[in-house]
Parts: sequence; structure tokens; C-alpha cells
Amino acid sequence: MGDSGESVSVDAMKQTVNYHQLTAGMAYPTFYRNLFLDLRKAMADAVVHARGAQKGLWPKDVTTTGAKHVDLDSLTGDSVLMPKLFRRLADYLILNDGSSSLAGFRAYLEQRDDRLFIISTGQSTGFGTVVDVSNGNTVKLTTPPEDLVFDEK
Repeated sequence: MGDSGESVSVDAMKQTVNYHQLTAGMAYPTFYRNLFLDLRKAMADAVVHARGAQKGLWPKDVTTTGAKHVDLDSLTGDSVLMPKLFRRLADYLILNDGSSSLAGFRAYLEQRDDRLFIISTGQSTGFGTVVDVSNGNTVKLTTPPEDLVFDEK
């Protein structure tokens, strides 16, 4: 979509680098509300196909299976995560003065107030509601990234 509000066709979008990165499994989807439905659907389909074929980053991705024993070293060295979750975890760990405890991570996310829409359920909510922290050291998304549409800030 250009600044003047004209739409881009799905065929034209499929010629973009962004789309090709999704089909090759080299990028995560992060959708925002201003993206047209037909474009989002085509990109989400590309992600589902790439993940099913275990292309690119998907064999190592732990976004929905869980990053374990998360600290700054493991986050930057071992964990392959959706960038928005990665950035929120990194910010939280830095603010947590080196402690790897994730006990306050969901509260931190609530305070950040990243709003989103879950496509499959039709629910408008905060990012923290699709993040699960278990055993105090494992974090994951409970909803696949392509099922989320974020509000612009």
C-alpha cells in the first residue's frame, strides 16, 4: 500500500523481497492492521507452507514450542524467535539487571501494552495474553505469528 492509499495486488506483492523471504522461511510474519486482508492472507499461507516444509529458520524456531532457560546469552546465541518476542525478552532481561527470572515478564508485557488482534478467535487483546511463561524459565507464543495482527503505535 502506498502513501496515497492505493492497494497493491496479490500478484504484485508476490514479486516482493518480503514475500520471497517468507516463502523461503527466511523471515517471520509480523502483520499490522493497515495491511490489506488479501495480502496478509497470501503472506500467511506462504509462512504456513514454509514452516510445513521446514524451510529456512523454521527447523530451529522455538517461538511456539518454547525458548528454555532464557537469559541474554541464550537469547542472542541459541534462540530463534519471532523478532517482536525476541525484542521484548531482550528489553526485559536488560531491565531485570542480569537476572534470568521470567517471573515478571508477562506483567512487563502488560505494561508495554502492545495491542493485537487474534485472527482465529476474533479477539482484540494485548501481546501478553498470547505469551506463556512456564517453569519460570521457558517462554513461548501460544498463537502462531501469522495468526496475529498488531496495532500500529
